[in-house]
Amino acid sequence: MLLVVLKPSKRAERYLKNDNIDIIRLETVINYIARYVDNRKKIEIIHIPFDIDCRKEDSEYFFSSKDIVIAGIYKNSKTTSTRSKRLKYLIECLVHEFRHCLQEIIFKKSQKDIDYISSDGDEYKNNILEKDARWFEEKYSKKAYELYRFLKKCKVRNVEFFHE
Repeated sequence: MLLVVLKPSKRAERYLKNDNIDIIRLETVINYIARYVDNRKKIEIIHIPFDIDCRKEDSEYFFSSKDIVIAGIYKNSKTTSTRSKRLKYLIECLVHEFRHCLQEIIFKKSQKDIDYISSDGDEYKNNILEKDARWFEEKYSKKAYELYRFLKKCKVRNVEFFHE
């Protein structure tokens, strides 16, 4: 069983705070998905460094270090002009990049399986890892978004205090 802990950078923390996105809910969504993919009995805790960089054009997953960088979230873009759209975009990218993490951990794929240099051409589109990640994103990003929204309605409050 895989247990994912997202470790946001300071920049990601600022972004998430500005858009009122809860990292614990994002982790919960990712762990919910991971539970259905990973049927191992052994518990493996994975710490994933997580960044949001609006200067980048493409989101990335870094094999071995397991870093995820989400790119291109702009407030003046049509696809990310509202908080809701930015959340949806963030979850879509996160699900896609998390699939690469699953490819590495569960399916034992590595950087060697990547045979493209840029994300613009047919090499990228036809790469087996990218095909799988796009399929996974299409299949599960909507469910992940809906789960996040549902969890937002189910707030847990005052549990961090001991009540006598």
